[in-house]
Amino acid sequence: MKYIRKNWFAILSFCVLFIFIYLSFQSVQKSTENNRQDSLDKALKRGILECYALEGHYPKSLDYLVENYHIIYNKDEFDIQYEIFASNIMPNVTIIKKN
Repeated sequence: MKYIRKNWFAILSFCVLFIFIYLSFQSVQKSTENNRQDSLDKALKRGILECYALEGHYPKSLDYLVENYHIIYNKDEFDIQYEIFASNIMPNVTIIKKN
C-alpha cells in the first residue's frame, strides 16, 4: 500500500499513456481500413474504364473484371455488388465492408 501512495503519479501517468497509445492504434487501424476500401474502389473503376477502352464494352460481370484485369481484393473483408444495365452504360459498383 505504501508503494501505491508513493508512486500514484507514475501509475496514473502509465495508465493515461497506455490509453493514449491504444486509442492511437485504433485510429490508425480505422484509417488503414478506409484506405483499403478507397484503393479497391479506384482499382475497380480503373479496370472498368480500361475494359471499355480496350474492348468497346463494359465488363459483363465482376468475375470477368477480376480475372482479366487483375483486380485483387480480400473477399473475407469486402463484398462487392456489381450491377450492369447495358454494355454501353457504366456499371454501378458498391463496396460493402464485412464485419
